[in-house]
Amino acid sequence: MKIPAYLLILSLLVVSCAGDDGTELTPELPAEDAQSEFFSNLFSLCGESFAGEATYPDDSDHDLVDTELVVNIATCTSERIELMLYRDSDTWHATWIVEKRNGALHLYHDHIGDKVYEEGEEPLTGYGGFADERGTETVQYFPADEHTAEILPEAATNVWMMQIDLENGRFVYYLERHDEPRFRAELTLIDS
Repeated sequence: MKIPAYLLILSLLVVSCAGDDGTELTPELPAEDAQSEFFSNLFSLCGESFAGEATYPDDSDHDLVDTELVVNIATCTSERIELMLYRDSDTWHATWIVEKRNGALHLYHDHIGDKVYEEGEEPLTGYGGFADERGTETVQYFPADEHTAEILPEAATNVWMMQIDLENGRFVYYLERHDEPRFRAELTLIDS
């Protein structure tokens, strides 16, 4: 009797998932698999735009509150996806960049755009972090990396989250600091 290949692979997985003491371990997908799937899902939205608003905080003095936000998934390569942020139809000075770096997904914030800054008032740029093991094919969490802690010490505990809902055409960008909500925007796919 010939054993199907998938049963052979399954039996190898069961054997390899036992600990030294014989207890069964829970097999986990490597984080890069979920990260690759997330990257592919985000890549599939290249050229699309999402519109919405900040749902947190309520502070009307915040630059991104009480304004229409648009995220355009503008530039996509096999290694990098750029998400341009617009505020009230004007180019804002932020691009969220998700890229493959050192075998993992990395998010960083590139502060660019049309805004002119006085010398010494230029925004910090390049802060972000690597995706951690909590992610799935539709959501990724990016805790602040060492570079962020060096250039922006108050953001050392930041965790950024991006979530895409392909079925319902939604995109969520969320930031927490010290395990507390700091910013959240929910956007919906703009019909072409």
